Formats: sequence, structure tokens, C-alpha cells
Amino acid sequence: MPSRAPRLPSQQTLSEESTNADGDAGNAERGSLLPPYSTDKELEDDAVHSTFLRRSPSIMYSTLLYIALALYAWVVTCILSHRPIGANHYGVDVLNADNNGYGWVGAIYYHALYVKSERYFRAARVIQSVVSVLTIPVASAVVTRAAVVFLQSAGRRRNISLRKAVALSDRSWTDVSAIAGLFFGGWKRYGSSLFLIGIFLNGLGAAISPLQELFLTTKTIKTPTWPQIMPELIDIPDHFSSIAGTVDDGYVTVLTRARMTSTTNSQPQANLWSQPIDCSAFSDTDNLDCVFAGGQYILGNMSLLTDPFYCQLPSGYNTGLIKQFAPRINSTAHRENITAAEFPSNCASIPDALYLRYANASEEGSYALEACMPGNMTVSPWKSQRERQDFGEVLYLSISLNGFEGLPVGQNESHYFRIVVNTTAGYFELPNYMNGGINGPLITDDPSNYCDLSCTIQGSFSDPIYDHNVTRRTVNTGLPGDTTQELVGNVNKGPLQVVTLALFGLGSFIDKATSYEAYFAAAPNRNATGLCLESVPFIPLLRDEFDNVQVYQNLDPCLLFSDFPSDVASDVAYYLWSLVWSSYDGYAGGTIENAFTSAAFLANEAWMTSIGDGSFTVSYDSGADTQVPVISEVAILGISVLLGVYLTSLLALAIYGAWSPHWTQRLDAFAMLRIGAALSDKLPLVVVKSQSKFAVLDELPGWIGDGSGGVGNVGELEVGADAPLLRNRRYRCIAADHDHRKDK
Repeated sequence: MPSRAPRLPSQQTLSEESTNADGDAGNAERGSLLPPYSTDKELEDDAVHSTFLRRSPSIMYSTLLYIALALYAWVVTCILSHRPIGANHYGVDVLNADNNGYGWVGAIYYHALYVKSERYFRAARVIQSVVSVLTIPVASAVVTRAAVVFLQSAGRRRNISLRKAVALSDRSWTDVSAIAGLFFGGWKRYGSSLFLIGIFLNGLGAAISPLQELFLTTKTIKTPTWPQIMPELIDIPDHFSSIAGTVDDGYVTVLTRARMTSTTNSQPQANLWSQPIDCSAFSDTDNLDCVFAGGQYILGNMSLLTDPFYCQLPSGYNTGLIKQFAPRINSTAHRENITAAEFPSNCASIPDALYLRYANASEEGSYALEACMPGNMTVSPWKSQRERQDFGEVLYLSISLNGFEGLPVGQNESHYFRIVVNTTAGYFELPNYMNGGINGPLITDDPSNYCDLSCTIQGSFSDPIYDHNVTRRTVNTGLPGDTTQELVGNVNKGPLQVVTLALFGLGSFIDKATSYEAYFAAAPNRNATGLCLESVPFIPLLRDEFDNVQVYQNLDPCLLFSDFPSDVASDVAYYLWSLVWSSYDGYAGGTIENAFTSAAFLANEAWMTSIGDGSFTVSYDSGADTQVPVISEVAILGISVLLGVYLTSLLALAIYGAWSPHWTQRLDAFAMLRIGAALSDKLPLVVVKSQSKFAVLDELPGWIGDGSGGVGNVGELEVGADAPLLRNRRYRCIAADHDHRKDK
């Protein structure tokens, strides 16, 4: 008999073999039909060598592990894009004991939350890389397991050819050319629902990781460590407490005069704040507006700054992760020329007004100065409150110069001016990480109304600034000074009143003019002529922003020693003339106006620092660098939907492949080898240059059924059999897989 490839015998073949009269010929025929893994003895005992179809849950384990890894990586990434693991957000919730702020734990313990979150993020990125690598293999493994069950059940539909089964066994859903051929005329020959599912799973799974990388970025943020405290700052209400006292001994005036003496327009002022200015080479901002290194401004260009103000803390002081507030004071001077009729002629008789007058008569010439601040100067314009407060002060000046022949000063004429200083005080939010490092605007009401969980308590414990979530506080009224005190002893004077007393009051340069005359007359010393005796207040503030001298050199940079007492009158004349005219802008008064604004700034600074130990504190936390993921809400939603669809589909297909009992674990090469052996008479071992031209693949069935038709105790696997494979029925198997259990 000619030899041929072995195949699994059909039920009809077995019946014919059992009735064959020629024993030798029958034995020879039977032996030629046995599959290569069977023996004559096994065939004789095929009732013994049989087993039940079984489920194979191993694919579920790998699928569930893959799903767990994918979900872990994505969920951790999404959580960390909003908050750290173990806290509600990345900011600071001060005095909250639920791991949402500093609480009462230590810096090391609290920051450990963020260190742990960084480790979670690194682990998520590594796991996501592993998931990306495993996506195609896992999806293909699930489809090949499901393909076994799919081919078992295809007999009911009879629409799966051998070519379609081969396409599934070849994992053609991973082959780009096969996919292209499927959608360009090859559906009838190669297509099946499971093929489409394989394409869908692989395509969706392969797209998710690139989408995550496309929309996911990282950034470095600051995370809390532990707050540090700047103590003993001055709160505005401190000036009305027992800390300040009820009488001003003149210290604020003297301190202001000293600062007006030593401060120049070109010196960087650490406590001068302003709104940010663009100082880049691309801006059209004058360089005079720009700050010095370290973010400090100068007094010489205060009129050019946007919202300049005084604050006790250095300009740009950043509180980091903590929201804090600080008092601020802004005083702006305006100077205008007026007529004699507009000058208060009866100022000396106005009750509680501030009136000062100086005059002389000498051979060199005469001068006269009148300074008037009408109104009740015994009552402080300040109020003991944290809400915004505004007030204005007015100073009238009358300056007369006569007989100073040969001097570059006005001759035999009087000049009248009105100087108005408007002051606005309140509180503002200090720069921090939440507001982009930019100082906030002036707050109109109590800063507690703007405080949240990222604030630490500020101010005295009787009236602190903190997040109390109560209604707005009522405004405290100002406390009037003691009207029985002299004006110089009035507490909490306004900045213009302080400047006026510093320039023209007790101990001022013009007040000591007669003392200089007596001193020069009593102690003549030609060797000392031309040497500096002392600096004159306000004169340095009249320089331009480049610190160029604008006043007679006998006064700037200092008052020179003279052997002639009469020179003092000339010095005073130059001093008064500097309040009238500037070599920089003449009678326009811009330079003088800026000088009074600068003087008011120094007066506010002196007032705020005149108390030794204040009750106000500012806390800061610069934080530590932590890397966090960044992804938009839309991207999270979209990718989550795609990931959910993919993982759900993958799990459903894995359950489908694992739950149904099947004749082989997966549709692999070994399974196709056995199918090919059963169809050896149709599939000869010959050269085939193009599989697509091998028409027999379209003619042969590709599903697996029970060749016995459900008859007998033991079923027989057969390609294209109509009877389905059943879970509780025995089927022939190799000896190693024999099941000794009784029939179910």
C-alpha cells in the first residue's frame, strides 16, 4: 500500500477497520491511519485513554497581573498630578492634623510624604514602561487562547474556513500587510470576528502608551518642609498698644532727619517695593525705572515706579509655600505753586495747627520761611486697624529771599507752595509660590478675609490674622492723641508732619543756623576752613537719580566750616532756594516733589521701626524640590476611557478563552500540526509559492467538532465535524493525559 501522511481516523474509518475480514491487511490499514503519537496498544485501549475537556485559567493570571500593573501606573500618575500620596493637595494646610498640612509633626516626617510620592511616581514610570513592552504579547496571548474556543463554537455557524483558522494561528492581527489585505478585498477569505477583535485590542493597546507620553509631562515644584518665622515685626495696631506708649519723645522726627541726612537718591532701598517692571532689553522701559541687583529700587526714580510703597521686609521677600500678609504704606507728594492769597494768612492763630517761622536780617541778605499745616495736628491721622486707611496732609510754604546779591538765588521775591502728601496704608499678600512670586495688591479690608489653609497665624493673639472663616471684622476707630501735649510729642504723626518737623522744627538745620554763626565766631580756625562740619538733611534727596549735585556745594555733600559767621545766612538762603528751584527742572518742581515723596517714605520707615519689639510675625517655607506629573483633565478623561475600554475588552476575552473547556491550550503551531495531520490527504507536502492561490484552504472547514456525532462513550476530535465538543464528554487523548475519573 502506498504511504501517506498520518491523520486522525474518522468514526467511519474505525467502523470499517473493525469489520475488515483480512486481519493482516486490516492491521496494516489501521496502522497506517494512526496518528504519530499513538500506538496499536493505545488504540485497542482507547476507552481507557480518554479525558474530559478542561478549562485553562493560566491566561487569567497573566491578564490580571497585566491589568493590575497598567491600572497602578495610570492611577498613581493621575493621583500624583493632583496631590501627593497621603495628603489632599500639594500646598500647605497649616495647623491641620490630618496629614494635609504641617500639623504638629516634624519637618522630616512631613516631607517624607513627598519623598514617598516621588518614589511612587518613579515606580509608576518604570511599571508603565513594562506595561508598554508587554501590551502586544499579552493581547496576542489572550487572542490565541480565545481562538481555540472560537474554533470549537464556529461549527454552529459553519463560516470559518481553514484559511481563516490559519490566519488566526499566524497571529495575523500583528501583521501590517495581513491587516491591509483584510480591508482591501480579503475579508471573505481571511476575516473573522476574532480577527477584528485581535486588531482592535492590539491597535488600542499600542496607542495608549504613546498617548500617555504625549500628554504627560513633569515639572519640579516646591513641597513643604517646615515653616521658619521672622519675629518681632511691627503691626500697625502695635502703635496704639502699650508697646508704643502714649507720648512721642521726638525719636521718630530725629530718626527721619538722620535718614534724610544720610540717604541719597542712588542708594538701593531694601524696603522700597513696587509692582514688577520689565527691564529686559526688549522693553521700552527707561533703565532708570529698573531695579538694582537683588531686586531693589532707588528713591531717585520713585515717581517712575508703579505703586511704590514701604514694607518692613526686603523688597521681593518670598514666603514660599505659605501665604502671609504684611503692612504697607504708600505716601505720594504733590507740589504746586500758589499765590500769596492762597497761603493761610492766619495760620498762627488756627487752633492746634502746626506753624513755624524763621527770619533774619544780615549784611549778606535776609530770608524768611513760614511753614503752615492747618487743621488739628494733635490728632493722629492713623487708625488702629488692618483695613485700608487713606488720609491726606497739606503743608504750605512761604519763602522770601532778599539782598543776596551775587548769589544764584531768587532776588527780592517771595515764593508760595502747597505740598500735599496722600498716604494709603493697609496690608498686602507677600510674594509666594502660589501667586507667582509677585506681591499682591493693597487689600481693602481685613487680610483674614483673604487667608486660607495655607496661612500661618500672624499678629497678636488677641487679634490674629488667620483663616477663621467668620464674617468680616468691624473697623477699629483711631485713637486721638493727648491734646495737652506739644505737637512734637504727639504720637503717630502723619509722614508729612514728621518731615515738616524734621526740616523746620526743633534741631533742624534752619533752627540751628544761629548756633552755627555763634560757633564760627567763637572758634575761628583757618586750618578747618572748607572741611565738612555736618551733613544737611533733605539735600541728598534733591540730587538726581545719578547722584549729581543740584545744590550749592557749601551744602552738598556737607556744610563746610567757615571763618565768616555771615556765611551761614548764605547757606540758609541756598537751603531755602533748593525748595524753590532745581537745576534739573527749574521751577517745575518735579525733583523737589520726588524729594518730598522720598522724605515721606523715610518718615514712614522711621515710624514703623520706632517700636523695639512688635507683635507681628511672618512665616516662610522655601520648600524642597519635588518632581510631579503634569497632565490635563481632558487628557486624563480621554486616556482613562480608552484604557478602561481596552482593559475591559482584554479581561472579557481572557475570561472567554479561560472559562470554556477546550481541546488544546492555544491555537499555536502544535495545534495546527495536528489539524494538518488530520487533513493530510488534502494538504500534501509540496511547494506552494503563494498561499493565496492554494484554494483548498478556502474549501476545507477550520472548526473543530466531535467526529463521533455524540455517539458512544468516547468522542473523537474531527476538523469540520458538526457535533459540538461538550464539557462533560470524554474524548480520545494520549496516554499521559488519561483521566481516571468516572464519566460525569
